[in-house]
Amino acid sequence: MDPVSRGDVHACLLEYQEENGKPVPPQFDYAHDGRLLTAFNLHLDGSWGYEGVTSDPATAARLQDLLTAAGLPDPELDHREVHRTALGVVERFLASRSPSPRS
Repeated sequence: MDPVSRGDVHACLLEYQEENGKPVPPQFDYAHDGRLLTAFNLHLDGSWGYEGVTSDPATAARLQDLLTAAGLPDPELDHREVHRTALGVVERFLASRSPSPRS
């Protein structure tokens, strides 16, 4: 993902793999300016191939804090609700880090 994030670009990648027969959360990767800042499973568990968080520790900690404040992880929530909640948090997180569009 690094090549698409060069030149001060914020880029995120979501990987879904619903066809594997179980409801799995997306893998989320976030890069900025040529550097992977965080990568993890949006369900915040090890249920889908990736163990833990890979990233810049400060970025991962901030995003994890925001996800926790939103009530995640919650094993009682439907996977789709987890996705919606996590993606809303990610959207707000990225909006707070991106410069405002120029008029």
